Order: sequence, then structure tokens, then C-alpha cells
Amino acid sequence: MRFRFKSKEIRTLATITAAVLAIPAGWKSLTGFFTWMSPFIMLNSVFVLKSFVLLNLAGILILLLVFIKDRFFCRYLCPVGWCCDKISGMSPRQASTHKKIPPLGKWLALLSLGASAAGIPLLILLDPMSVFHSFFSAFSGNPGFMTIVSLAGFPVLLLVNIMFPDIWCSKLCPLGGLQKIAMEIKSGLSAFIIKKQRAENQYSPARRYFLTTGIGLIGGLALTKLVKPSGSGYFRPPASISPEIFNTLCIRCGNCIKACPSKIITHHSDPFDLLSWMTPEVNFNSGYCLEMCNLCSRVCPSGSITLFSPEAKKHIFMGSAEIIYPDCLLAKNSECDRCKAACRYDSITIEPSGELIQMKPVIKSEKCVGCGACAVICPARTIKMIPPDQG
Repeated sequence: MRFRFKSKEIRTLATITAAVLAIPAGWKSLTGFFTWMSPFIMLNSVFVLKSFVLLNLAGILILLLVFIKDRFFCRYLCPVGWCCDKISGMSPRQASTHKKIPPLGKWLALLSLGASAAGIPLLILLDPMSVFHSFFSAFSGNPGFMTIVSLAGFPVLLLVNIMFPDIWCSKLCPLGGLQKIAMEIKSGLSAFIIKKQRAENQYSPARRYFLTTGIGLIGGLALTKLVKPSGSGYFRPPASISPEIFNTLCIRCGNCIKACPSKIITHHSDPFDLLSWMTPEVNFNSGYCLEMCNLCSRVCPSGSITLFSPEAKKHIFMGSAEIIYPDCLLAKNSECDRCKAACRYDSITIEPSGELIQMKPVIKSEKCVGCGACAVICPARTIKMIPPDQG
């Protein structure tokens, strides 16, 4: 007996799987895996960074499948599309109420990709996988009210679809628009290969696509002059790219926050630093960056955190540590070497202080990577962590 799964059944299963992997439940490398399947995120990332990692092949594979099956991701995998369809079906209004609105998704996709080539992934946050996963990340750790409100794009999107049924999938989604472009490119190539005669009045989007991409490129070049790195001074996850690119490339999916085993990565919520709003920030209040962990880099789909090996962490500087010696237990003639024992990078030594029978801890700045282990274990709390832009 042969079993055949319909596209609706496959997408239902995909939605359940995406939701399970999106919740903060210790999935390690599988955390938020569906973000890797978005060709829109993948292309924005590759255009900005001019490189790709192995898992980017998931987005490339989906893009290739789009050329075989129209809107493959939408039909079989998209959890946002599945939810929007269900909500739209419950709406008392008809989808025809917004039929006069042009399909903007294609043009949004082209604008973003054009700007990405100049270094600014303009609309990457509109990717449905970004919207979906950022909502689940809002419940990681102990979120505040503003964090939940800021990452509530997914329920807002569902509310919009109640008011305007099917408007997201049919008119606005840049990932859906990218898939439409792929199908039109396929149709154009097919016509060229079979040397099909094109009617004089037949619509050809090539010029408009070229013009829109050019506008995005020019806009991206202009924005790179305006976007400045944050100077507020805080800690990023290890191997994060430069702040001026990080703030615009990070999709706020929260994968790194959910995957971090020591739970030291949180949402940045400084109201005076809006460009970095809801990006990941490291906080050493209750833990440190484990020396053999690289999960944050393995689950980052946008490349905001560069993939690195655990062995490479001794060369990755998150910040630095500073000892306030007068408050140190050794300065009070109490025995303590916890900071030295906790340091896995051999950056702390206990040396004579110059005073009679007194010793003091000394940090070798060339070896200290700013992991925070010494600060967390210090019983007198005399070790202060210094962000990289203040060291």
C-alpha cells in the first residue's frame, strides 16, 4: 500500500517541526534550523559577507527546488504561510478586498538583495523565518515587557491577515517574492532555450528587476555612509563580526540565545541604542562563555557570528578583565586563587605584590579572551569585565 502526502499535510508537519525547533528547549545545533532553509536570508548573508558556510547549502537547495516546483518553500515548508492561511480562512472578509495592491514581495526582495551587495541587508528582518523565530526567542530566559512587545511581529502578522486575508503571502512576503522571481527567470530561460518568439507586447520584467536592484544597490551604498557602529560598550557573542555590519545583518532570530548552554546571551534592550535593539548581548552576571562551546556560531544563519571551532577560542577576544586589587582577598591577607584556577587560557598568575608577604593576581592581556570565568567565580566580586571597545 502506497502512502502519498499532500502538500498541505507536508506543510503541517513542517510547521510543527519548525515550531518545536524554535522553542528554547536545548536542541543544540538544531536550534532554529528552519532559518537556514530560507534562500532570502542565505542570499542577503552571502552578498554582505561574500562567503558562505556549509549549512548555507540548505538555502541553496531550496532555491534550486523552487526552479522545479513553483514556490516550493511556500507550498511545503513555510510555517508562517501555514499559520497565515489558517488565520485568513477564519476571517469574515474576502481576499479580494486588497486585490488592487500590487505584489510588492518581488520588489522588496530585489531592493534588499541590491542593498546587500553594498553591505546593507536592507529588508532581511522581513523574512518570514526571521519573524517566526524571533517571536519564540522572546520567551528565552527572563524576558521583559519591551522584549516581548519588540519581538511580537509574528502575532501582529497574523492579526493583519485577519483584517486582510492572504495579504502577507500574496502581496508582501519577500521570500515568496524571491521565489516568484526564480520562476519568472526559469520561464525566460525556457523561452530562450527553445527559441520561442516573444510577442512585441509580451510583458518582460527584466528591466524593472534590473532597475529595482540598482536602486537597492545605490540605497545600500548611501546607507553604509550613514550607519555607524554603536559606541555604548557591551559584549557580543564570540567571533561576532564588526558592529556596523552586525547590527544590520543580525535577523534577531534568537538562535544563539536559545542555544547558549550557560544562558549568558540575552537581548540587547538599551533604548538609547536602537540600531542594536534586540541583537544578542553577553551578560556575565550568572555564567561565563564555556571554553569548549561554539554553539552560538553553529546556529547563526546570517553569519553575524562567524563559525569557529572550540580550539580557536583562545584567539577570539570578546573583551578583557580588570582586577580591582584593593578589594581582592589576597590584598586582605586571605588565601584565594579561584580566578587563576578558573582561567582555562593561563592568563592569570599569582605574583608578589611588592608589599610584605602579600601576593596579587595579574592578568596577561595578550592571553585573556574575556570569557568571564574569573569574574563569575571571584568571591569578592573584584574582577570587572571590559567590553572590547573600552579596553
